[in-house]
Amino acid sequence: MSQITHERLQQIVGDIDDNKLAAIQASGAKLEDVIEAKALADGKSDVVGQGEQALRGPVKEVFIILTGG
Repeated sequence: MSQITHERLQQIVGDIDDNKLAAIQASGAKLEDVIEAKALADGKSDVVGQGEQALRGPVKEVFIILTGG
């Protein structure tokens, strides 16, 4: 499994501190999970007609890390 690098995370989520980077890396999230969590955190989801979504697994963990929730 490829490791998510600091540089790649910055490309996806913008500036990120070392604690959030470590938390995202420890979550086991894939790049796709981070991209989805970032879109949801920004209020943008490319899943049309989904309405409220139940977040699970790494996407949920990354979402919580990004939103501080």
